[in-house]
Amino acid sequence: MIALLRHPARLLVVGFAAAVVVGGGLLALPIASQGTPLAFLDALFMAVSAVCVTGLAVVDPGGTFSSFGLAVLLILVQIGGLGIATLSTTLLLLAGQNVSFSSQDAVQESFTLSHRVSLDSLLRQVLIWTLAIEALGAGLLLLTESQRLPFGQAVWFSVFHAVTAFCNAGFALRPDNLMGDRANAGVIFPIALLVILGGLGFTVLAELVRWRVRRWRGQRTALSLHAKVALTMTGVLLLVGMIGFAALEWNNLLRDMGFGEMLLVSGFAAVTPRTAGFNTIDYGQATAATLYFTMVLMLIGGCPGSTAGGVKATTLGVLLALARSRYLGERGVRLFNRSVPETNLAKAAWVVALALVVATLGIILLLAVQIEGPFRSHSGEWSLGLLFEAVSALGTVGLSTGITPQLNEGGKILIMALMFVGRLGPLTIALAIARQKPRPAVSYAEEQVMIG
Repeated sequence: MIALLRHPARLLVVGFAAAVVVGGGLLALPIASQGTPLAFLDALFMAVSAVCVTGLAVVDPGGTFSSFGLAVLLILVQIGGLGIATLSTTLLLLAGQNVSFSSQDAVQESFTLSHRVSLDSLLRQVLIWTLAIEALGAGLLLLTESQRLPFGQAVWFSVFHAVTAFCNAGFALRPDNLMGDRANAGVIFPIALLVILGGLGFTVLAELVRWRVRRWRGQRTALSLHAKVALTMTGVLLLVGMIGFAALEWNNLLRDMGFGEMLLVSGFAAVTPRTAGFNTIDYGQATAATLYFTMVLMLIGGCPGSTAGGVKATTLGVLLALARSRYLGERGVRLFNRSVPETNLAKAAWVVALALVVATLGIILLLAVQIEGPFRSHSGEWSLGLLFEAVSALGTVGLSTGITPQLNEGGKILIMALMFVGRLGPLTIALAIARQKPRPAVSYAEEQVMIG
């Protein structure tokens, strides 16, 4: 066991798996449900969805779980958002214990590019940022919730939705998620803000504050290349997502909406594929073009070092820069007048390739195991829904066309596996199972292969 945990990737895999098992066991207890206890597979599914901050659900959380069950679900979401290694390392530091190099590497690689930042400083920043932003979001939501709910219930709703929004989980306490609030700016704006901040990453948020403070003091300073790419790609994806959704749903879901409501719905539909999972429209009624467009956004996801999943927006930025440089015949790859290292290019290509392989295998297997039951008589219609479900799980998004509760046992297990791989990342899983002792370097004769 000690040898297993010496590698940061393996530490993360084991830590998340342990949290899932414990969480599933707690959610299966009679005290966790309002009525009949959940079957263990369904409880495990909800635990995986919470720890992997996805939001796919086989039951309605608000109508199924008791106060104890919802508290467990919220804790699992917070654990998944911060990361197992982060929380365990924090507890060890608070107890005055030594932290292994493996745990330090796991935490630092999750949130920052540089290991020059001390571990205790990094953890302090992450925890402060998380609690401060969630508290701010809860306060903004409370302004609206307190006008329609008793104060105690309004506080609970506000805190629950703020945590699940910042952690990009997407669990909601209302049975229709946020569809009843689609025109309520007091709910939509705070949740959208929390999702965007959660998807940017702690490194970018901390750097933005430092940059703003230095500019305020009159100091000349510039953002890092990572922050520039993360912010630029986030803005571009939000704008493209909003315009794309509005264009594709103009004569469908948006047809009978006023201009203000249409802007809120379209804007929110661009935010949620960043792996949030909240929805203000019924994706089961969306056009096929919208579903495919949303799947592309879900695969991209948020930014590294954040609570979001996907291959990451910065990865897309690097690959676009690579394509531009090859088109222009440039020798290197540049972004914002900085050269991108070859290691970044190779890692970006590897991440996308692994994600596509996992997504393809997951979709094929899901379609295969769901051939019976309600899916047989609607094979063509349900195929797109299952495809959407698989991509949503891998991107840890949580959006669904409404078929999650109808999945059979094999389908639920596959979706759980996709959520698990999506939260940790295909690259982390590959590193965790790869051989630790590299083979001796051998140079082979070079020969050309026709490409394209």
